Amino acid sequence: MKISRVTPRAIAEPGGRRYLVVRVDTDEGVAGYAETEARPEPRVAVDQLRRELQRLVGMDPAHAVRVDEDLRRARASLRSRAVANVACLDILGKAARAPVYEILGGPTRHKVRAMAAVTGGSDAELRESVLAARGRGHRAFSIPLTTPSGMERGRSFYTGVRATLDSLRDAAGEGCDFVLDCGGRPSPGEALSIADRLEGFHLLWMDEPCGELSATAQASISRGSVTPVGYGRGFTDNARFQDLLREDGVDVLRPALATHGLTSIRKAAALAETYYVAVAPFHCGGPIGTAAGIQVCAALPNSFVQETPFCTNRADRQARAAISGWDEEPADGFFPLSGKPGLGLEVDEGALDSYTVAR
Repeated sequence: MKISRVTPRAIAEPGGRRYLVVRVDTDEGVAGYAETEARPEPRVAVDQLRRELQRLVGMDPAHAVRVDEDLRRARASLRSRAVANVACLDILGKAARAPVYEILGGPTRHKVRAMAAVTGGSDAELRESVLAARGRGHRAFSIPLTTPSGMERGRSFYTGVRATLDSLRDAAGEGCDFVLDCGGRPSPGEALSIADRLEGFHLLWMDEPCGELSATAQASISRGSVTPVGYGRGFTDNARFQDLLREDGVDVLRPALATHGLTSIRKAAALAETYYVAVAPFHCGGPIGTAAGIQVCAALPNSFVQETPFCTNRADRQARAAISGWDEEPADGFFPLSGKPGLGLEVDEGALDSYTVAR
């Protein structure tokens, strides 16, 4: 089997979320799909992927590691390497009539915990999003941290963070869990103050509690608080994960699906397992990426949860379901494993055409 064509395109949901979808065709009629981010601009991103992935034509998709090594030597972007890896594994799974998690070594569980990344500019909007996500089967939620403008953070800021989360838990119920997404905005000192205020709340973890600093500086937050911390969605090399693990500075690794192929995430998870650290792949794109994350989480002994964007916009949910043939709804907080081959999706080319903004 040889790769015969690579087709990237930029997808835009009605609400504005954008991402790239890549289809990889073979000479035996088996096609694989993958997804990555559409930055900095969809047309530019599509052109880059088309140029870098053209070298895949004529290669054997069953040799996913060799394909990645060839792209690395050619100085291809991380996005190109990630989508090539996922699409090759999708093809291999379909050819073998097995889910990708079987190709990755077999399942370690029969379901994968789901986490909805909700949005909202106010407490009322966040509450509405959390309740909507709960109604659609979610029991874990990632909540964005809202920071005031300026450099000063008074007592009211820290008490306000706690009050927001308390109100969301009251609305969702004691059976629900929360992650606070700090987005790397606080300083280490501010992050420690937030963690101290939330100690009794029992967050699943604080995500990116500070920006890209030294491993020692980032580790100071983990050492100074009992609140777990997660890092890694901006890391481009597994060596950065190893630095944090060595410093005992992370509780949850967050490799981004858009820039790490499934094989790379498995390598990061193997490093984390030796330090008793969990893995929760970061994802803010479309349904193909969610499906890929579920497949790799199913195969990892130390996976924690798979994040997926939660769309309150009905048109966005319809678009995602039309593209993938899947509604992304968990059952009581968990995604059941699909026994379908590859990523387990039936991608609709007509739906992709309807939402394509660049090709």
